[in-house]
Order: sequence, then structure tokens, then C-alpha cells
Amino acid sequence: MIKVLTIVLSFVCCSALANQGAANIRIVMQPAVSQADKESRALIKRSKVNQHFSQLVDQLFNFRQAVNLEYGINDGPLYDPNAHGIYIPYAFVDETLHFFSSNNYQKQYGVSAEEAAIDTLLHTLLHELGHAYITDQQIPILGKEEDAADNLATIVLLNYVELGDEVAISAADMFAFESEDKPNFYELSEYINEHSFDLQRYFSTLCLVYGSNPKRYPKLLNEIDTNYLAERQEFCIQQYQQTNQSWHTYLKQP
Repeated sequence: MIKVLTIVLSFVCCSALANQGAANIRIVMQPAVSQADKESRALIKRSKVNQHFSQLVDQLFNFRQAVNLEYGINDGPLYDPNAHGIYIPYAFVDETLHFFSSNNYQKQYGVSAEEAAIDTLLHTLLHELGHAYITDQQIPILGKEEDAADNLATIVLLNYVELGDEVAISAADMFAFESEDKPNFYELSEYINEHSFDLQRYFSTLCLVYGSNPKRYPKLLNEIDTNYLAERQEFCIQQYQQTNQSWHTYLKQP
């Protein structure tokens, strides 16, 4: 599959780009110390992902309290409900860049490592925003909240970001790379972890992408055993429709 995507994403909605720091989001980029952090900080600024993220927040979410997004701390990515804040280490961007570079992503898929890293960052920002929105709106979650946040991020990309399906695929591939980087066995404690396994997150994201437009990606799920492929394809169409409808119960209509 050849992916064609620019770092500066454009949105289906036709309004002008929001300024960094829209009414629903306040963004702070702490100074970087190490050279790697400086390069990651520069990439984030160059990509304008913060402006695009701000626009999505302002157009789609009814926050009662503005969310703080802070780059440059050591922990994360995470959402802290006590501070109503999203925290992204610069090292996270550097790590994703390393994964995509070391896996020859551009050669295999036609997307540069920098583009794919920004794709993953946008998906991650939307994921953490999902936690913030669930807290702010007191949205009832039946199941794992981490899965719900993953689904929200993908639904927003598929509906409101031009080529958002390809952004979601890059983020899914990052889950796959992280899965390959881990041992072939899990500790028992990991089976009760709040996150699904990385490979599950990979397939769940691809499932929503496929379900949103089966004709565009007829081979997207071909890694699945052929005995189950048709059944899973039908499931993904239904899963997308259900997930899309459910999340749009809580989103503003742009």
C-alpha cells in the first residue's frame, strides 16, 4: 500500500486554522535540553500539528473546562485528570521517529519517518484528549477506557482529517512495531493491564479504517487467516458504524 501524506494536514472543515491555544485547549512547549529533544520540538512546530489539533478540539468538543497540553516533561504520553492536562515527552516523538526509520517505512509505504511520527503524535493527542473528554463530560464507558480513547482518536481522523485514514494506519503500524519490540511472552500482570496489547490495538485501528471504507482498502485486513477474513471484514463494517454513531452522540457537529 502506498501512502501519500504531507506533514501539514488539511481538514475537511473549511474554516481557517485555529490559532495555537483555541478556547478549549492551552498549549505549552517547554524548552528542550538535549539535542534529540530539540529536534523533536522543532519537528512538532514545523509540522503545525498543534494548530490542527487545536482546530479539531475547538470544532468538535464541548469541554466545560479548557484542557492543558504540555510538551517536554519526562512522563507520558498521558492524561492527568487532577490537572486536566495532557503531557507529551519530546522523547516520545524521537522514539516513534526511530521506529519508523529503523523499519524503512518510507521505502515500504512511501511515507517518510517524520510524516509517520507526526501521524502517530496526532493520533496520540486525540487519544489523550479522549480521556480528557470522558472525564470532563462524565461519559459512561462500558469496557476499557483505553480502547474507547483509541476508538475516538480513529473516528475523528476518519471523519474530520483529510487522508485521516492514512494517518490512522501510520499510528496502527506504530503499535505493530512496538509489539515486535517486546518479548514473545507476557507477564501475567499484563493480562489485567488497562491497555489492550499493542497487536490488538493495531488490528482494532485497522478494523475501523477498513470498516469506514471497504472499497478503498479491500486488502487491509489480509493478514487475518482466510478462514475468518470475510467474517472479520463484515464485523469491522458493523464495528465502525456502531463506534462512529456512539461517539458522535457526544461530539459537536462542525
